[in-house]
Amino acid sequence: MSDTTQAQSERGMPATFHRNAAPQMLRASQNARATFKHFWKEVALDFSRPVPALSLAAVKVAFSDNFADSDAPVEHMWVEKIDFDGVAMTGVLMNAPNELMSVAAGDTVTFPIAQLGDWIGVIKEKVYGGYTVQLTRAGMDTAERARYDAAWGLSFPPPATVHVPDGTSPFETVIANEMRKQIPANPSLLAEKFDGGRTLLHLEALYGRTISVRALLALGADRTLRCDRNWTPLDYARALNWTEIIQQLSTPASNPTHQA
Repeated sequence: MSDTTQAQSERGMPATFHRNAAPQMLRASQNARATFKHFWKEVALDFSRPVPALSLAAVKVAFSDNFADSDAPVEHMWVEKIDFDGVAMTGVLMNAPNELMSVAAGDTVTFPIAQLGDWIGVIKEKVYGGYTVQLTRAGMDTAERARYDAAWGLSFPPPATVHVPDGTSPFETVIANEMRKQIPANPSLLAEKFDGGRTLLHLEALYGRTISVRALLALGADRTLRCDRNWTPLDYARALNWTEIIQQLSTPASNPTHQA
């Protein structure tokens, strides 16, 4: 068996499994993890949109029946319907494994961010991410690349190009303005707890929404409240190193610095 083989999912997204990843593939995955937060922000914006902007949003994840066994196969498969709680991700496995017995296509899976090997998103037919995909495409001749792209059903940029969302969606301002309208009429919304005991401020900090965090603080949100995990909103901002939000939440409440 070669070091790397591929099997197509029903959507054309390849599952890859290998025992000894090439250094270039490892670097591609490192770059994907380093930019994951920008993809995650777009995914989280779709939680609030009546019509999702992302026509495709998936992450590639390493799976094994036994990671402790160095001889056990490791398969890298795509997962959709992504959620992230600051520690672990959950989603639905898109691929049917080649050899693994512990997971199957359609399973809900949970995994740490360290297992993430790539991410890909499509907004208005523009492909974002796909670091390992682009590396794979770079090693193909023109005809092979055309067949590969057709299997995906996407128009990729040149193999040397990986697009990353710039985080400037005007929809973030829409969300913040809606909070400015609703919360003065119903201040209890600031302390309302959602999944995991998280408040709006916890969630907006996790989502990387700087404008919303600023608005919530100006409206009187309590930055000291802790969720079921005992995390404050600042802890959620630190999970993905949202630097502007960390600065906002680290500023003493008695010294207001931002206005909504």
